[in-house]
Amino acid sequence: MERIANVLNVELKDFFEFAHEAESPKELKEALNSLLKETDEEGLRLLVKLIRAVVR
Repeated sequence: MERIANVLNVELKDFFEFAHEAESPKELKEALNSLLKETDEEGLRLLVKLIRAVVR
């Protein structure tokens, strides 16, 4: 998780803040799209792996 946090340039604690729970699915998708635009190729590769692991 530390590696993912480093690639995404966020703090590890950010993975455990759940303020996003109040957002609608549309708002969550918009937030994801915004973050993806700022992420480099290595970060995108890690995110794909992470998302695949979560949705299985």
